[in-house]
Amino acid sequence: MPAFRYQTIDKLGRSLTGVMPARDEMDLEQKLRELGLWLTESAMERSGSADGDARKSKFNWLKLGGKPKRRELIDFCTLLTVQVQAGVPLVQSLEATVEDCADPKFREVITQLQAHVESGLEFHEALERFPGVFTSHFVSVVRAGVVSGKLPETLKDLKHYLEWVEQMMGDVRQASIYPAIVSSIVACFTAFLFTIIIPKFAVLLDKMHVQRPLLTQIVLGISSHVRSTWWIWLPLLVGAIVIVPLGRKVSPRFALLLDRIKLRLPVLGPINLMLALSRFAHNFSILYRSGIPVLETLNQCQHGLIGNTHVEAAVGSVANDVKTGSTISEAMHRQPVFSSMLVRMVSLGESTGRLDMALDTVAEHYNDIIPRRIKALFSILEPALMLFLIFIIGIVALAIYLPIISLMGSMH
Repeated sequence: MPAFRYQTIDKLGRSLTGVMPARDEMDLEQKLRELGLWLTESAMERSGSADGDARKSKFNWLKLGGKPKRRELIDFCTLLTVQVQAGVPLVQSLEATVEDCADPKFREVITQLQAHVESGLEFHEALERFPGVFTSHFVSVVRAGVVSGKLPETLKDLKHYLEWVEQMMGDVRQASIYPAIVSSIVACFTAFLFTIIIPKFAVLLDKMHVQRPLLTQIVLGISSHVRSTWWIWLPLLVGAIVIVPLGRKVSPRFALLLDRIKLRLPVLGPINLMLALSRFAHNFSILYRSGIPVLETLNQCQHGLIGNTHVEAAVGSVANDVKTGSTISEAMHRQPVFSSMLVRMVSLGESTGRLDMALDTVAEHYNDIIPRRIKALFSILEPALMLFLIFIIGIVALAIYLPIISLMGSMH
């Protein structure tokens, strides 16, 4: 049966678009009329248009101004959960969500979602039309909820997960604001000293023919090197900021190498690992509780849900071992990246049949530890930055005063 792309007007006078299978335009008009929609335009859909429509939806969203805020998605899941749990049909639930949405761009997306669902698409199929708004993880969880009849529960799990991500990001931002400001001040002040103040002092010493102590020679040498090579290191710094994220997207090997280095850093490495394992536990628990099979759950976790390609590669190895008949805990035990506590809890969950609860326990454990570790790290970093600034100022001041003291001694 061919599919038709249509444009309609609903009872409130809103213009809606969508795609619906029909024998001909008269059949299409009859189906839309039964939904309370009046057909204004229609055209037969070409083959392969679903992917094209998804790409178009993604492009349109990017043109509108980027992805929605995480808070908008949280409110979206909250409103839908309450209404679907109360037995309100999905179309009416989406219509009420449109009215309560404050973001005009996201409101337009929800309006189009409502039109797609009214045209006969499943909810997860409508979500797939907007890959720039809803991630594959979001769509997979919703699909599992629709198939298993647990849509309210899966939406609630998604809301809790998004709230957890929002809280973690908020804790990191709050803890890093002051160190970031101090680091910027230190960097700007150091650059000002070595590019403006110290060169002027070097000219003064040359005019006075004062003998330079070793510390003064070192400081002046660093200043001269910075001024003469700024056209090299400044583009390199800017290029690194641009090239590193681009390299992660283009080269999987580069992303794997970079994530391995992130896990081996002296202080930040353990925190990065705990963040990755916490995301793994959260996502595995949500997908498994939604009714998605274990192997598909492990495969889903390999595609950007963990945030570290090295841990995702370890999850891929676990999936391969499970295919050959190994239990999840045994396969995870062979991968050194997984903590012993996580492996023990997974083994306990497998033996009791409550794997999702065991993973939730692990996630809650990391939720308590990670914020404390981050705050402790930044509480140490703040005085360290101040001491570094004092050290730089002291070295520069000493390098300036030593020749002056030598000059005064020669005058006496």
